[in-house]
Amino acid sequence: MPKLISLMLIGLLLPVAGFASPIGDASKYSVRVKSTVQYAFAEEEAGTGEGAGFLIDKVRGWILTNAHVSGYGTGDIEVSFKGQDFVPVDAVYVDPELDFAVLKVGKENLPQSSLEAELECSDRALNGLEVAAFGHPHGLNYSASRGIISQVRYFDGVDWVQTDAAINPGNSGGPLIDLESGKIVGINAMKLEDTEGLNFAVPSLPVCKILELMEQNKDPSPPVLPMSFAVNEDTEEYLIVAPSYGGTLPNGMKLGDRVTKIEGVSVSTPTEIKTLLRGLAGETQVVVARGDSEAVATIKIVKEPKILERQYVLADGALIAKDVYPERWALENYFHVQSVREGSYAERVGWVQYRLIVSIDGVRPDSLEHIKELLSGDEPKTIIFRGWSSQDNKMHDYHEMDYWPIEVELF
Repeated sequence: MPKLISLMLIGLLLPVAGFASPIGDASKYSVRVKSTVQYAFAEEEAGTGEGAGFLIDKVRGWILTNAHVSGYGTGDIEVSFKGQDFVPVDAVYVDPELDFAVLKVGKENLPQSSLEAELECSDRALNGLEVAAFGHPHGLNYSASRGIISQVRYFDGVDWVQTDAAINPGNSGGPLIDLESGKIVGINAMKLEDTEGLNFAVPSLPVCKILELMEQNKDPSPPVLPMSFAVNEDTEEYLIVAPSYGGTLPNGMKLGDRVTKIEGVSVSTPTEIKTLLRGLAGETQVVVARGDSEAVATIKIVKEPKILERQYVLADGALIAKDVYPERWALENYFHVQSVREGSYAERVGWVQYRLIVSIDGVRPDSLEHIKELLSGDEPKTIIFRGWSSQDNKMHDYHEMDYWPIEVELF
C-alpha cells in the first residue's frame, strides 16, 4: 500500500485565464503558518515547519489550517498575511479526528485588505468539481494548482476529499477552492507517496459543523464510539460492527451488524457518524442492519478529550502522556514516553521514545500526577519500561533504567 505523506511545506504555480477572481481573493485570505515544537507528542515531530492557512472569521480572528501544521499544543505558532511580517497566534481548537486546527490572530494584526474565505457547507456532490489547491509549494508563496475532485472517500480511517490538484510541501493547511463559486471545499492535507494525482484534503462539511458549535460556545469534540468498525473494501462497507475497545458492545448491537442510521439520518462512514454526534450529549439511537432485518441499539455519547487540555509530564526532555493507542490504553492503562528531545539529559540517561512506563521504584503509576510524585525528591529512581521485542517469538521486552531526575514538571 502506498505510504501517506503529510505535507507541511504544497501545486504548481498556475496562472489560469478566466479564474483570476477566486485565485486573487485567495491571496487576501490565505496566510503562511510557521510552527516550532520543542517537545512533541507522538503524532508530531519536534522542529520548525511551515505550511498554509486561511482566514474564515475576521471578527473572531479565526484561521483554519492542518493540525499537523499547527502542532498539538506544545508549540509556538506564527502567521503571515501576504506582504506582512509574521505575528504570533494561539491555537484555540485542534481536532482529535480530522487533520485540522483553528488558530486565533489578534484584530490588530489583520490587514485592512484581508478577506474572509467562505466554506462550502452544503452537502452537494463534489465529484468532478474543478478546484484549485492554494498555498506555498516549495517556497513559491501564494500560488495555485488546478485539478478536479475525484470524490469524497473513506480512507485511512476518516473521510477525505480526493483530488488530482497538485499538493506539495507548503500547501498543507491551505484552501481547496471551488473555481466556480470561490467557496472552500477542503483543507489541503497530504498526498500518497510515489503516486501521481492522488492528493487529499479535509472535507469542509464536518469543519462547518465544528465551527458552528464553536460559535455557540459548545464543545465540538467528536464522540468516543463504544465500538470499532471492520471494513469491506470489495463492497465499500465501512460501518461493520467490530469489538469495543472496552470489551463490551452496546445493548442491542452484535458483531457483524451494519450501522445504517444515527439520529434518524443515514450514514456510511465513521466520520459521518461522528459529525452527526458532535455537540450532542446523553444517549442516541442507532439503527443497524442484521441480515434481512433491522435492530435498534442505544449508545451513550462520550466526548473525546480536548487535545489542547491534555496533561503531560516533562522529565528532563522526555514527554510522558496517556498511551497514544486507545485500544491498548483501555486494556492496560500504561503511560507512554511519547518523545525524547534530541540532545536532552533524558536521552543521555536512556529514555527511549514509545516505551511504556511499567513501574517507578516498584510502584505502578496510575496517573500523571502520580508519575510527577514518584519522580520527585533528591534520590535516584529505578524505572522499568516495556517496549516491542526484537525477538520473533515475543511481543514485548522489559528494560530497567536508573535515573536521577533534575527537572520534572506536570503540564
